[in-house]
Amino acid sequence: MLSYVTRRLAALIPILIGVTLLAFIVSHALPGDPARQYAGINASEAQVEAIRERLGLNESLPVQYCVYMIGDTCLGGSGKGGLIRGDLGESIRTGFSVAQDVGARLPATIEMVAAGMLFALVVALPLGVWAAVRKGKLLDRFCRFISTLGVAVPDFWLAMILLLIFFIVLEWLPGPVGRLPIGATPPDGPTGLYVIDSLVSGDWETFRTAVKHLLLPMVAIGFPAVAPILRLTRNATLSVLNSDYIAFGRAAGLRGAPLYLKYVLRNALPGAVTMAGLIAGYMIGGAVLVERVFSWPGVGLYGYNSLINTDYPAIQAYVLLSAVTYTVMFLAVDLVQSVIDPRVRLK
Repeated sequence: MLSYVTRRLAALIPILIGVTLLAFIVSHALPGDPARQYAGINASEAQVEAIRERLGLNESLPVQYCVYMIGDTCLGGSGKGGLIRGDLGESIRTGFSVAQDVGARLPATIEMVAAGMLFALVVALPLGVWAAVRKGKLLDRFCRFISTLGVAVPDFWLAMILLLIFFIVLEWLPGPVGRLPIGATPPDGPTGLYVIDSLVSGDWETFRTAVKHLLLPMVAIGFPAVAPILRLTRNATLSVLNSDYIAFGRAAGLRGAPLYLKYVLRNALPGAVTMAGLIAGYMIGGAVLVERVFSWPGVGLYGYNSLINTDYPAIQAYVLLSAVTYTVMFLAVDLVQSVIDPRVRLK
């Protein structure tokens, strides 16, 4: 297992190098002058040129990419900075280290994505199994309608509809102000996940507030994931129900929960786990619009603001984070598959 994981991680290196090159080219092809935006509209040309020189934007693109990857060695420096040393550069927009900015915002995205995926699994797995058991009945038709609706509804549109219903009309849940009310003190804790940290510290008021703020983003990002997982679980369950070992189990007297949970659901899980892993990777990289709607201070909103302000280092870091997330999720799915299904062997 260790050898397999090591080989897979080593195979990520050329992929990530290609991703950094593509992100570098695309970000520098965007319209706008980051030096002008950094200096302000009232800055003189001399001031803009001084900022461009300080940021290294007056160098050629190959030299800028070399500096981004291996640091100031490309310019005859002492060997500082560079992606190979874990330095993602300095954000043109915020003035802070990109690694510091991403690290401060990543827990917010992880909390929202984890809650959304939990919501999707809790809804999709039972409904998928029940729809297969009740094939052709009202429940089955309802589940197929839900799966079709989930594919057709964009997450950002659903986010706005949820705000319209539960915040504006019913006034049951808070509006798009982020993870906590404006001016509220975040809970103390090592994870940065407000729900977990407040729960561990026993701060029940903050816990309830954090959960209320999390509910709408959770549903908005999780509902589109319900559709593919539900459909795949239903189809896999139908295939399992028609297998010989399930027929033998029924003949041996297995009924109800022992049959469906221990034998049917477990054998239908591999496909659903694969789909869930792929969707989780997409959620982290594609949470931009949902975070924008809810003013959720995660890496998606950070990437959006960086794109608007032509912040090259931040854009490249966001694309790199998305690529790493996808590739790591692929590896995690393979490992989980080998645990769920003993027939899968990692070679």
